This record gives sequence, structure tokens and C-alpha cells, in this order.
Amino acid sequence: MKYLFQNGDISIRKMEDKIMDYSLMAKWLSNKELLDYYEGRSNSFDLEKVIKKFAPRTKGEEAVVPCIIEVNNKAIGYIQYYCIEPDEYRVEDGINLKNYKFPYGLDLFIGETDNWNRGIGAMVVRSLISYLFNNENADIIFIEPQTWNKRAIRCYEKSGFTPMVVIKNREIHDGEYKDSLIMSISFEYWKTTKKHVLHL
Repeated sequence: MKYLFQNGDISIRKMEDKIMDYSLMAKWLSNKELLDYYEGRSNSFDLEKVIKKFAPRTKGEEAVVPCIIEVNNKAIGYIQYYCIEPDEYRVEDGINLKNYKFPYGLDLFIGETDNWNRGIGAMVVRSLISYLFNNENADIIFIEPQTWNKRAIRCYEKSGFTPMVVIKNREIHDGEYKDSLIMSISFEYWKTTKKHVLHL
């Protein structure tokens, strides 16, 4: 297994093109409690659907880098990162990507719900922020929770993200378009605060 880094009890490794990892994802993405926050209960994933969506990522056929979150060597969730394409945001939305050389995005969920509300999400996000700034030369990182997902927004604020703009009807959740809050953290801000994680 290829680990991006280990930070105390938390590790992040590349998701592999193996049935073990696809089965983990199918388990998590069929959990109704999780689906309330990820795509909605009407969009459950079985193994076939997981492989169709994630296999191109594990094989390097897509720009998204899929990863598995581990705590004490136990897989508990999923995180992905990607270099943002120039047309991802519009200037009229208040985001000019031409201002950045290497803008990145990230998304995640904690699949093992008994690990919710323990601060793990914020630690994982801070760790990946540090990795992207130190190892991928990112100059800004974006994340975009839906506006109703207050728990995710609090987690990202604790990790150093600040709100930028709300984009209307950005993403479909349970068959309905929802607004997204675009949040970001810049390298300049990160390096001058104590939000980042040292000694990865």
C-alpha cells in the first residue's frame, strides 16, 4: 500500500484497484446515515456502482486522486484531491482561477459513523492541507460543502478554511439541486497561522 503520510494515529493511503477497497466503499456508500450527507439516500452505491465510479480514479485514468483514511491501521473513510481545472469556477461567481498557479480541491467523508464527532475529520483535513502545500505545490485549496451541512462547514473552518462565496444550485443531492458554500485556504494564510500540521 502506498501511504501519502502518517500523522500520529492517522494515515492516508492511495485507494487501490482491489476488491478490498471497493468493498469498503460499497459498505460506506450504502449506509443511509452517511448518505444523508453524501449524495442522498436515493443514491446508494452497490459494489458494481462503486467500481464503475472509482476504478478509473484508482487506475490513474482521471485527475482525481482517491485515498483511504486509516486510524490505527483501520480504514474509516475516504478523501480525494485534484488539481482544479480552469473552468471549475467562474469569475462572475467571485473566483478568478487565473490568480493561482496550482489550485487544488478536496472532498472527504468518514464512512465508519462511530468515528463521527471525534475531531478526526478536522485532523485529516489539516493533514491533507499540509501535504498539498508541502508536496504538491498547491497555492490555494478549495472545498465546497452544501450550505445546509453545518457540521461539515464547522469542521472545515476548524481546519483553516474561510468562506468565499455561495454558488446557487451547484450540486444535486437526493435529486434536488443544492447551494454550495465555496471555502478556501491559501498557502500564504496557511503558512502564517498555526492551523497547519508539522512533521508529516
